[in-house]
Amino acid sequence: MPGYAVKPLIIGIAVVIWLKFLLPATGWMFYELHHATGIDWFYWGYSVFRGGGYFFSTWAYQTIVCLIVGLLTFLLLARRGKRRQLTEA
Repeated sequence: MPGYAVKPLIIGIAVVIWLKFLLPATGWMFYELHHATGIDWFYWGYSVFRGGGYFFSTWAYQTIVCLIVGLLTFLLLARRGKRRQLTEA
């Protein structure tokens, strides 16, 4: 695998893991920030991520969509890395 594609691969895998497993946990982070700071828009973030995480986890196509988004992230970042490598050479 070319050197410019390793970092995009890791980021793509991280996006898949975040979408599949950590979306509700992101909501809890906003919940804790709301209680620690008292800032209302953190609670809105909590509501969005908790609701989105719940509905996304019950969706039948969740795994397929996670893989597609991760693949697209990898392809876009690898393409950008390849362009930078060609322009620097």
